[in-house]
Amino acid sequence: MMKHKLLFELSKEHPTLPFSEIKACLTGEKKVFKIVDSDDAFLVVETSFSQNLIKNLEKRISLSYFINEVTLVSPPSLKQLLTIASYTNVDIQGSFRVRCKNHQKHKTVKSTEVEQKLGEIYARVHPVNIKNPDTEIRVILTQDKWYVCKKVVKIDRSAFEKRKVQHRPFFSPISLHPRLARAMVNLSTISAGETLLDPFCGTGGILLEAGLIGVKVIGGDVQQRMVEGCRKTLDTYHIKDYKLFTCDVGDIPFKTGLVDAVVTDFPYGRAATTNREKITSLYERAFKTIHVVLKKGGRAVVTLPDKDAVKQGKKILNLEEVHSWRVHKSLTRYITVYYKK
Repeated sequence: MMKHKLLFELSKEHPTLPFSEIKACLTGEKKVFKIVDSDDAFLVVETSFSQNLIKNLEKRISLSYFINEVTLVSPPSLKQLLTIASYTNVDIQGSFRVRCKNHQKHKTVKSTEVEQKLGEIYARVHPVNIKNPDTEIRVILTQDKWYVCKKVVKIDRSAFEKRKVQHRPFFSPISLHPRLARAMVNLSTISAGETLLDPFCGTGGILLEAGLIGVKVIGGDVQQRMVEGCRKTLDTYHIKDYKLFTCDVGDIPFKTGLVDAVVTDFPYGRAATTNREKITSLYERAFKTIHVVLKKGGRAVVTLPDKDAVKQGKKILNLEEVHSWRVHKSLTRYITVYYKK
C-alpha cells in the first residue's frame, strides 16, 4: 500500500497530550508510521492509510481539530508556494475553498493573502464555494515549511461536550472531562475488541469513552451506588459489552482475568472514598492489582495527584511518560503512562 503524509491539526489545549494521543491512536490501530514534522500545533506522519483507518481515527481522537492529507510542501515563501502549486496536481472533487492557519512565530504573510492567491490557481479549473465546498484545501504555515493539504475529516469535538457528567444520568462532581477521559483511553493504545479495566470506575466516564470506540470494558468500585450509576451511564449510551463489580481494588484479580489495558483516575482529596485507608497504602495495593491483571506489554494510564505517587507506581510498573495537567490554580494532576514488561 502506498504511503502518504497525514497532517493532524492539534488542539493545543495541552503542550504534550495531543501529540502523544495521535501516536498512541496509530499504534492502537496497528499502523506502522514515521514522524516527519511536528510542533505544538500540528503533527505530520508518513504511513499507509485507508478510509477505514481514517474512520477509526475520526471516531477515536479527542485532542485534535482536523486530519489532512499533505499534497505539497513548500519553503516558507508565498512566491515559491504558488510556483510549486501551479504545477502540482491536487485531487479536488467538485467545488473548493482554501483555509490558511498561520503558526509562524514571526508572521511574514497574511492568511487571507495565501487563501486568495492559492485559490486563484485552483479556480482556473474548479469552482469556488466558500460556504459549502466539496473539497477544503488547508494551508499550514510554519517557520520552516508550508504545507498544502486536503482536509480528510474534521473531529467532532462537540460530542464530548454533550457527554459531560452533568448531561449523563448519574452525576458526581468528581469526574473527568470526556475529552480527557478519551485521551487517556487512547494513550493505552487499546484496540477495538480488546479489554480495558477501570478499577476505580466511579461514574463510568472512562469506561464510556472506551466502550464508544468498541472496547470491552470492566469496572470496579468500592461503592455500590457508584457501580449502579456507572451501569446507568453505560446503558444510556448503549454500551453492551461490559462487566461491573462492587469490590475493593485488591479483590479485582479474583473477579476478572488478564486485561489488555488499565485506565483509571486514582481517588484522592477530601471527596474521594478510601474507606479511611491511607492514600499511600491504597495506591500500593492498586498498583499491585494492576500489575497482576495487566497482560505483558500492556499499558496502564493513571491519573495521580503528585509526583510522589508517580514514583510509587514506578516501583511496581515501568514508567513510559508523564503529562502534568493543571486543573486549576492549586490543583495539578499527573496523567501517567506505565507498561508491564
